[in-house]
Amino acid sequence: MATKLALIDPIKPPDPRRPATLPSLPAWAERLSGAVRLELQIDPETKSFSEMLVLPADLLPTYHQRQAIMFHMDSLCSWLRQTPAADERWETKAATSIAKLTVLAGEKRSELGTDAWSEVYLDVLDDVPHWAVEAAIRLWFKHDCGTDERGKPHDYKWAPDPGMLRKIAQREAFGMSARIGSLQRVLEAREYIDYSEQLAAGRAAMAGLSVTLKTGNLDAALALSFDEAVKLGEKSIPTMRVE
Repeated sequence: MATKLALIDPIKPPDPRRPATLPSLPAWAERLSGAVRLELQIDPETKSFSEMLVLPADLLPTYHQRQAIMFHMDSLCSWLRQTPAADERWETKAATSIAKLTVLAGEKRSELGTDAWSEVYLDVLDDVPHWAVEAAIRLWFKHDCGTDERGKPHDYKWAPDPGMLRKIAQREAFGMSARIGSLQRVLEAREYIDYSEQLAAGRAAMAGLSVTLKTGNLDAALALSFDEAVKLGEKSIPTMRVE
């Protein structure tokens, strides 16, 4: 009998016209992303406790969910790779966006000066996606770039200096990087196992060892077994009880 595949809402790709504005994740992906947390778990390799990303067993992504997440992440990575340094096409697009800044007051210049001016911007923005540069310049013309690093309003009569434009463009690209990071956490998460009893025993053992060390009897501390340390710890901390 054929197995019926579970249908899931697809993860929408970025709109090519405004890739910096990402569509919302479907409910199932938002639920998984929001449920990932760090917990102390036993590392299967070291057999010791360390913080790990976990999900409840019933929220571990299915095969089809993992495939959808990985496909979406690959798509976002391809957008982030569209930088001037990566391809002449993206360099041309970034240069076209930068050229729009010459209409601002004080930015009229000779053709030779404009070429050199554009090269400076491209050098500074060579690792920033061209669409993020375009989005940043659009926000500049809308007077909607917030404040500078000193908390002061921008002077929109002038073109932003290359470093400032870079910061604004990076902010526009950050949404994609952040989403990739949050979805990567979902893929890396393991099933949560409740180790609260073991952790409580460990804390009690440490308390018991501390009590023994305070007596100054080093030999007694060295001879102390784990179970004995737990019992001593429970006595020193009346509210602590390990079942």
